[in-house]
Amino acid sequence: MRKRAVSIEEIKSDVASLVGQKLKISVNKGRKKVVKYDGELSGVYPSVFVLKITGDKTINSLSCSYSDVICGDIKLKGENKK
Repeated sequence: MRKRAVSIEEIKSDVASLVGQKLKISVNKGRKKVVKYDGELSGVYPSVFVLKITGDKTINSLSCSYSDVICGDIKLKGENKK
């Protein structure tokens, strides 16, 4: 099945709706290397967004472009609050 084409504007609005929420972040580094973080979205800018990483002592923040989300290199999943 083919994936639906998504525009940058749709991704920007989806990412902007996650500001301040706790997230599960998966980063595809290539060659079957996927790194997972817990964090939250701290800032949204015209070309990039910034993730504040919690629970990892080696990295504090991560900046990503919206094209990383479209390509599937970055996956953001909101945590359910129950």
